[in-house]
Amino acid sequence: MLTHEVVVDPFLLCLPNPCNSLEELEDFIHAIVGWRGFLDRKETQVLLSDSVRIALNDDNEFPHRHKLSELIKKFDCSIADANTISKIATAILERTPTLEDHFGIDAVLADDKSFACEPELILDRLKDNCRDAFKDDLIITGIQDNVRSDEGEDPSLMVASGLGGALSIPELDAIEISADIHDFESAITIGDGKTEFPISISLQLPIVFSHEQLLGSLDLWAIWDGASSEEAVCSCIDTCVRNLIDSGVSEQAVKEFIIGDGFVESLHKWGASSRHDYAMVTVESCARIVLGIPKNPVNEFRETSEGSSKQRSREDGALAFRTHLTKKGVGLRLMFWHHTDGTIEFANIGGKGELEIV
Repeated sequence: MLTHEVVVDPFLLCLPNPCNSLEELEDFIHAIVGWRGFLDRKETQVLLSDSVRIALNDDNEFPHRHKLSELIKKFDCSIADANTISKIATAILERTPTLEDHFGIDAVLADDKSFACEPELILDRLKDNCRDAFKDDLIITGIQDNVRSDEGEDPSLMVASGLGGALSIPELDAIEISADIHDFESAITIGDGKTEFPISISLQLPIVFSHEQLLGSLDLWAIWDGASSEEAVCSCIDTCVRNLIDSGVSEQAVKEFIIGDGFVESLHKWGASSRHDYAMVTVESCARIVLGIPKNPVNEFRETSEGSSKQRSREDGALAFRTHLTKKGVGLRLMFWHHTDGTIEFANIGGKGELEIV
């Protein structure tokens, strides 16, 4: 199985419309050029559907070499020429196999009322045909993830997107989709071939907006090594801490941390050892807690669900805390101890009904 599968958001290939500044144009060009070297990585499958290819043409989004030439001339842009950009975009469009062929799934019948994508702007910034096509791509990806999760396989999925359309800063690191599926056609045997409908899918997909951002994620994934040991998990969190500091996060509040005896076991129990999305959100959440900038609100872990209940503590004086990792699906939580000397001990992860810290 391939190490990484990258689903292309059609917005990555859409010219800024309207394009109001040289900065907007250069952001688009940098996003496209950044993927040039990545297309040749053998361990990665870049996936774009036939539906998206057709939709880009129907929405008059591609080919765009003539429009791009006009914009380059208008803003006196010197960082790249229209021919080079068009060749890279075409190379992405012509990648084989298509998303449908790679996953072996097409002609999906989903309940439109049940479909949800958060944040919605990921789809809303696309024109009608591209929005519908990318929505189908996400559903197909969700079905494949659902099957692989049942079989204990590693999905290794992520989305490559572009900035713009009310998303000017890459603060987003994942999108969440859910839907009820009534039927789908498959060119290959999916699972045991005896799927009982309807099925519900729920998936959190990591999203990246640059080649560099993706490489950072892949480096962490390699270090993670399937949560094979406490050392691998610790090294991965350490690397993420350093990456955040390098990106400009203050290190003044950084704390020491250790991996609790039951942490690795819980990662395997809840699938974070093999699922890229679960693993990366766990790593980033741990790193941000170490840096004093938690990804999600941190709450006291109380002895009961009652708000007035006492916070759990240990004989050594350590206090228990918990925070969200994911809010949909199993609703993963991260539990950790705060030692009296300030050290953080990552104890375990668990589902939303989990009332245990080890």
